[in-house]
Amino acid sequence: MKISSSLPFAALLSLVSVSGCRCGTQTSGLKPDYVANPTALSFNACPTKDENGNPVADVFADVQKVTITNQGKVAGALNLSITGTDATLFSVQGDAGTSLEGLNSVDLPIAFSPDKKGDLKAALNIDDGQGGKSVVTLIGTGANLPAQATIETAPQSTDGTTFATCQTGSPLSDCTLSFPDTLFGQSNTLQLKLRNKGCPTLKVSDLSIESLAGDTQGFTIDSPAAPSMSSPLTLNQADGTQEITITVRFTPTDDNSGNLGRYATLVIKSNDPVYGDGSVQPARISLEGQAIKPSVYVQPSRCDFANPLDPCGFPTAQTPHDTAHFTVFNDGNTPLQVTKVSFLSTGTSMGVSNRFAISQNLMGQTIPLNGSAVLAVTHTDMPLYVSDQIVVETTIPGQAAGSGGSVTLAVYGGKKPCLTTDPLDQLNFMNPTMDLTTQPLLIKNGANCGTLVVNSVTVDTDPFFSVVAPLLAPDTQVPAGGQVQAVVQYKRPPSGGMQLGTLHVQTNDSDFAGPAWKVVQLYSQSPLDQVPTAVATGCTPSQVTTDPTCAMGTQSTMSANLSMLGTPARVTISGVDSTDDNLVAEYRFTLLPPFPAPSVTTAALANSGVRGTAKQTVLTVPAGATGRYRIELEVWDNRGQISLIPSILNVNVYP
Repeated sequence: MKISSSLPFAALLSLVSVSGCRCGTQTSGLKPDYVANPTALSFNACPTKDENGNPVADVFADVQKVTITNQGKVAGALNLSITGTDATLFSVQGDAGTSLEGLNSVDLPIAFSPDKKGDLKAALNIDDGQGGKSVVTLIGTGANLPAQATIETAPQSTDGTTFATCQTGSPLSDCTLSFPDTLFGQSNTLQLKLRNKGCPTLKVSDLSIESLAGDTQGFTIDSPAAPSMSSPLTLNQADGTQEITITVRFTPTDDNSGNLGRYATLVIKSNDPVYGDGSVQPARISLEGQAIKPSVYVQPSRCDFANPLDPCGFPTAQTPHDTAHFTVFNDGNTPLQVTKVSFLSTGTSMGVSNRFAISQNLMGQTIPLNGSAVLAVTHTDMPLYVSDQIVVETTIPGQAAGSGGSVTLAVYGGKKPCLTTDPLDQLNFMNPTMDLTTQPLLIKNGANCGTLVVNSVTVDTDPFFSVVAPLLAPDTQVPAGGQVQAVVQYKRPPSGGMQLGTLHVQTNDSDFAGPAWKVVQLYSQSPLDQVPTAVATGCTPSQVTTDPTCAMGTQSTMSANLSMLGTPARVTISGVDSTDDNLVAEYRFTLLPPFPAPSVTTAALANSGVRGTAKQTVLTVPAGATGRYRIELEVWDNRGQISLIPSILNVNVYP
C-alpha cells in the first residue's frame, strides 16, 4: 500500500493550536493518534449471484477509499479488521502494512462485492496497538438491476437537440436516426447513445450497417472504431450511468435510380442475452435520410433577335422583335431561391454594349417544387451582330450559395454574319518535302450579311501544327463579302507518319457557338522514315589495299598482331556498312576506355567523339601497346534521326 507524505507544517501547527502546550510530564504526544476520513463509506455494486443463487459473470466490485492519518509523533501498529453481519462482502485491497509512522497517512481501498440485492452493512475497525481504536461505517447496496448485460440505446433527434430512449415496445420514431435532408455529395452526422441498464459488463462485439439494397445506402459509422469479439466496446458501469457515443454519417450519392429516399439499419451485437443478436430494437436502429437533388432548367435556352422566325419564348414570333421570355423551371425535390441573375460579359443586368437588358428580373424569387418563373430580356437593335449569355443561379434555402445549381441562356441580336472557311472542313498538308510548311486558311463572310467579328484563331496544343505570323488581331471585323487570312504551319517529324490537329475559329456567328466554335481539321501523312542502323567494321592496312572503304571488314571483334598493322601500327575503322531507308548523313566514332586495359593507354583515334560526314577513321596503336580497344559508332540520317543502338567494334592487338 502506498504511504502518503508527512503532514504539512500548517497541519502540524493546527494540531498544536488545538491541543495546547503539552508541558511537564505529559506523555500523550508519545502515543499514536489515528483519524479516519471519511468515517463512513457508501458503496453500490452489482451482485455476484442472481436470484437463484447462480454466479453472474463480468460484474465488478465497487471500490471506495478511506484515508487513515496518524496525528501523533510516534508510530503505531495498523491492525485492521472488518466486522458485522455482512463483513464477508467487504475487503481491504492491497497491502496496507502493519504500522503507520507518526505524522503520516495511508490510503486504504475498500472493495464491496455483494452476493445479493439490497442494503448491506459492516464496519472497518482500526487498532493502533496501544489502546487507540477507530471505526469506519461501511454501507453497501446490492444493485436492484437485471443480473445480465442489458442494452439501451438513445438516438439523436433530427435537429441534434435531444435524445430519445429506445426500448422494447418503443415507437419506431424513438428507435430511428432520421437525418436532415442532404444534398448529393454532402453529408450530415447524428449520434446514438449506448448504455448498459443491467449489472454485468455490456460487451459490444460488432457494429454494422445493413440495407435491403445490399449496400449501406450512404450511411457510415464515423466512430468508434469497429469492435470485435476479441476487442469489444465495454460498458462496466450499470444503471445507464456510462455511455458510448456512436456517430453515424449520411452521405447520399446519386445512383440514377430516381429514388431519393435512403433507408438502412444499424445493427448492434453484444453479450446481452435477449437483444445481443441485433435482431430487434433497442439493438436494431433504423436509419433514414432524404437526398436533395435540385433541378433547374430554362426554356427556351436561347433567343436570336435577328431571326424573325424565332419566337423567343412567346407562342409565336413577336413583332417588333425586341423582347424575349425565358421560363425557369424547378423540377427537383426542393424549393429554389434565385440568388443571381446577370450577363456573363458584364456581371450586371445590362449586356454587351448595352444591347440587351433584363426587364423582368427573378432575383430573390423562390421557385417552389414543380414551379416556374419568367425572366424577360429586351434587345436594342443595331447593325453589328453580337451575342451574350445570362447566368441564373439558384440556392437551396439554408444551404450554401449556388447549391441549387444554375442555368445559362444565350441571346443574339443585330444582323447575322455568315461564316465560311476555305478550305471548308480540312486543311491537308499531304506529304511535304520540307520540314516546315505553311498553308493559308481563308475566313470569309457572306454577301448581304452582318459584320463578322473574328475573335481568335487557335490550334489545340500540338507539336506539329500551329498558327503563325501574320496573326489576326483580336476582334478583327470582316464586312459582308469580305475575307481575312490565317496562316497555319506544319512541322514534319523526322519519322514521318500521319498527324492530325484541330483548329478553332471563334467568331460572333451564332451558327458556330462555343466551346468548339468553327472547327477545321488539320491533316498530313508522310511515309515512315526509318531510324538508321550503325555498323562499324575494322580493317588492317593490307585489307584496305584491296578494300579501300573497308566494306568487307570485320564486325564486332577483330584480332591482329602488331606485325600486321604496319609502322606506325594502324587500324582503319569504317561506318560504310551503316544503313538507312533514305541516307546516312553523319558519323561519330568514339574511342571508349579499353577493357581489359592495354599495356600502354596512349592509343589515338582520329576525331574521336566528333560528329561529321567522314565515313572512316583511323586507330593508331603505339609501339608495343597490345591489348583490347573499343570503338563506338553512332550515325544520323539526313533528317537528324540517330541510330537507336550504337555499334561497338572490339580490336584485340597481340604481340
